[in-house]
Amino acid sequence: MFGGPRPAFPGQPRSMMAASSQAMPPSFGAPQQPPPPFGGPTQFGGPQPGGHPPFATQSAPVAQQLPFMGPPRANAPAFGPPLWQNQGAGSGAMQPPMGMPGIPGMQPNTLGPPGTPTMPYSPHAGTQVSTPSKIDPTQIPRPMPEASVIIYETRQGGQATVPPAASSEFIVKDTGNCSPRLMRCTVNQIPCTGDLLTTSAMPLALMVQPFALPHPSEEPIQLVDFGEMGPIRCSRCKAYINPFMKFIDQGRHFICNLCGFRNDTPRDYMCNLGPDGRRRDADDRPELCRGTVEFVATKEFLVRDPMPAVYFFLIDVSMNAIQTGATAAACSAIAQAISDLPEGPRTMVGIATFDSAIHFYSLKRAQQQPLMLIVPDVQDVYTPLQTDLILPVSECQENLEQLLESIPSMFENNRVADSAFGAAMKAGFLAIKSTGGKLLVFQSVLPSLGVGSLSAREAEGRANVTTGDKEAHKLLQPVDNTLKTMALEFAEYQVSVDVFLTTQSYVDIASISVVPQTTGGRVYYYYPFSALSDPAKLFNDLRWNISRPQGFEAVMRVRCSQGLQVQDYFGNFCKRVPTDIDLPAIDSDKTVMVTFKHDDKLQENEECGFQCALLYTTVYGQRRIRVINLSLPCTSLLSNLFRYADLETQFACFLKQAANGIPTSPLPRIRDEATNTCINILQSYRKHCASVTSSGQLILPEALKLLPLYTLALVKSLGLRTDGRLDERSYWMSLVSSISVVLAVPLVFPRLIPIHDLTSRADDDSLIPSPLMLNSENVQEDGVYLLENGEDGLIYVGNMLVLEQFDNELSRKVNEVVNEIRRQRCSYLRLRLCRRGEPSGDFFRSFLIEDKAPGVFSYVEFLVHVHRQIQSKMT
Repeated sequence: MFGGPRPAFPGQPRSMMAASSQAMPPSFGAPQQPPPPFGGPTQFGGPQPGGHPPFATQSAPVAQQLPFMGPPRANAPAFGPPLWQNQGAGSGAMQPPMGMPGIPGMQPNTLGPPGTPTMPYSPHAGTQVSTPSKIDPTQIPRPMPEASVIIYETRQGGQATVPPAASSEFIVKDTGNCSPRLMRCTVNQIPCTGDLLTTSAMPLALMVQPFALPHPSEEPIQLVDFGEMGPIRCSRCKAYINPFMKFIDQGRHFICNLCGFRNDTPRDYMCNLGPDGRRRDADDRPELCRGTVEFVATKEFLVRDPMPAVYFFLIDVSMNAIQTGATAAACSAIAQAISDLPEGPRTMVGIATFDSAIHFYSLKRAQQQPLMLIVPDVQDVYTPLQTDLILPVSECQENLEQLLESIPSMFENNRVADSAFGAAMKAGFLAIKSTGGKLLVFQSVLPSLGVGSLSAREAEGRANVTTGDKEAHKLLQPVDNTLKTMALEFAEYQVSVDVFLTTQSYVDIASISVVPQTTGGRVYYYYPFSALSDPAKLFNDLRWNISRPQGFEAVMRVRCSQGLQVQDYFGNFCKRVPTDIDLPAIDSDKTVMVTFKHDDKLQENEECGFQCALLYTTVYGQRRIRVINLSLPCTSLLSNLFRYADLETQFACFLKQAANGIPTSPLPRIRDEATNTCINILQSYRKHCASVTSSGQLILPEALKLLPLYTLALVKSLGLRTDGRLDERSYWMSLVSSISVVLAVPLVFPRLIPIHDLTSRADDDSLIPSPLMLNSENVQEDGVYLLENGEDGLIYVGNMLVLEQFDNELSRKVNEVVNEIRRQRCSYLRLRLCRRGEPSGDFFRSFLIEDKAPGVFSYVEFLVHVHRQIQSKMT
C-alpha cells in the first residue's frame, strides 16, 4: 500500500532486521511478555465528550485481557468467537521457509487508530479567519489518544445507546442491539424524512461486518435451534424474530417491528406476558433479548447438502516466478499453512501448477509419488480426471507436502515465460465445481496466454498521462468482460478466489481484481516481490486467510423498517437479484456497505429497525443463519443528526464512494467531490445548527470535528494522488471495497510512532508509544519513526547511527511494537526502510498529512479553504 520502489531490505539498519529472526515471538502467537490488553496500547479515539444522552460508556479498569491468539484450531466452534489459541513455536512460523533467511513473525488482531477525539468543545478558530496565520495550529482538532477500556451496553432503559468510536477499545454487552463491531450506522438517530437527510448532506448507510472478531471478554453469539419448525419469521416481510417484535393478546400474536404486520404466534412458541408487556421468558430466549443470534438452518434453507471445506491451490511456475523465488515462497507458505486448515474428514485439498500449460497432480496415497497430468489447451480448458484431483487432507497430506517440496526443483530450468492465469483459474474451478470451495492463486507475471489473457496497458497509460489524456481513468477499468463473466460462473457454483500477486512488474490488477471482488475473495499484492523479505508475509497472509473465522456459500439480505428501503450494496460479492447478495465466501475481515433512501416518512419517537440475515455454511459443514439487529430512534431535528453522527462510519462510506468512482471519473473530480462532501455537511451544520455565532468563526459539530482532517488525508491518499502506478491505485481500490470501519481511517491517516526512544519508556507504559501528529515538526532528524497504515510500515531513519549488535533491548522493543501492531491490524505489516535525503525519505514525508505538499493544502490551509467555501455558500 505504501508503494513506490521498495528495496529488498539489505539497506535496513542491521539491528532491526536481524533481530527479527532472533528475538521474535512465534508468528500469530502470543507475545512472551505478560499479555497487554486486547487492542494493545492507548488507542486514538474513545467515547465522545459528555453531555449527550443516551450514552452508556463508562470506563472500566484495563483488565489484563489475553491477547488475540491467532486462528482457530482443531475443534473450534463453528460460530461465535473461535477458541483463539496460542500456537507455540512449533507452528513452523519461524522456521525460515525453504532456503530463505529468517523473517519477522507476526500476530494478528483488529483495532486501530484515529477515532472521535475527546477534546473539550471549542469553536476552533479566531474571530476573523481570513489568513492562515489567524488559525492557531495548536487549537485545531486532532485525534486524542483514549486509554481506558469502555464497557459498552448496546441498550439501556429501553433506549439505544451511542456506540463508542470504532477505533477505541471497548467490551460489548449485547442488551438488545447488536455489537457495533458487527453493524454500525453513519448516524445514530435516523432522520424522519428524506428531506431532512438531504439537508444534512450526510449519508445514511450501514457498515456490516458479520464475522467481525469479538473482544476476548465478550460473550459468544448464542446458537438457537427451533428444530423442525425453523426460526420464527414475519409471514409478510420474512424478518426473523428479534427483541423488537411486540407480543400482544396474551402472547397469541406478535407485531413485526419492520413491516408492522400482525402475525399469529405458533402454538409451540406461546408464552404469557408479564406486567411490563414483555414475554415472561424473554430474558431466557437469546432471540428475544440479544441483538445478534445464530439459528440452525432447517431443510427449507438447503438447496443441496452443505458443502465441504475445499481449498485448491494454483501456483505460477513460469520462468519469472521460478527465478524471482516466488514459486518457492508459495510452495513453502502452503506447506506450512496446511496444518491450519479446518480439521476433520470434510476438509479437502487439491493443487495445480501452470505456465503456458496447466499441470494437475493426483495425490492418491497409493501412488509412490504424485502423478502429474498436463492440460495443454489453454483456450478450451478441461480437467484430466473427475476424481482424485481433490482429496481429504487426512488422506493426502504427506504426498502434498512432498510435492510442494519438489515443485521448485521440478521447474527450476523452466524457460516458459508465458502464464495462462485465466485458463488455470478455469481449470481449478472445473476441478471443484461440483462442491464449491476456495481457489488460492499465486501469480507472478501479467497473464499472457489463453482465456482471460491481458496486455501491458501501463506503457500506454504513461504515454497518455504526458499527453494530458482525459481518459486515463479508463485504464483502471477491466480491459473487457472475459474475467467478469468467468467470475459470475465461479460465484454461481460457490467458488471464491483469492489472488496472491508476487510480482516485480505490471500485472493489470484492474482486470484481475474483478474475480476476487465478484466471488468474496481479495487481492494480496507484494510489489516488488523480494525473496528475502516477502515470504514471511506471504505465509502469514495465507495462514490468516484459511484460519480466520469464515463461512461458505452465503446469502445476505438487509431488511429495514417501512419508510426506508435499501438503495444499494457495496463490497466483494455477486448480486443476482436486487434484494440479496451472494457470497461464495465471507470472513472476519470483510465488510459490506448498505445504503438506504426514504420512500415514506418515519414517525418521530418511534424506532427504525435494521436486520441483516446471513445464511451460510460453517467450515465444519453446518448450515446457519446469523441474524444481526439494530434499532435506532427516529428524529425530526437536524441538530440530533449532527450530535449523533458516527464520524468513522461516515468516513468509511466516503472512502468507499471515492474508490468506487476512480474507474469512471478523472482524479481531480473525485478529489473535489470528497472535499465538497465535507464542505456541504459542515455548511449545513453552520447554517441550521450554529447560525447565531459570528460568521468569522469556523464552527465544527463536535461529533464530526475531525472530518476536515480525514477528508484532507483522503485527498492526499495513494488512491487519489496523481502520481503513482496504475497497479498501486487498482490495488488500493480493491482493498477499500471490503475494508472495515476500524481500518478505513488508518489506511489514509496512518499512525506515526517514534521508535528511537523505546528503551527510555517506563515498563507500565502502553506497549506502543502515543502516536504523533502527522507533521514534519514531529520528525526529528536524529530519530527513527514507524509510520503504519494497517497494510505497510515505513521505517524512517534520519541521521540515526546504525546499531551494531542485533540482540539488544531496542531491537527487542521495536519487534514488540511491530508485532503488537500486526496483532491489532490482523495484518503482517510489510516493512520498508526510508532514509532522509533519498526518494524513499520524500515518500515517507508525503504521508505527513498536516504538511503542505505541491498542489495540495496543509491542514491549516485546508481549514481556511473549507471555512471560505462555507462563508461563500452562506452569502
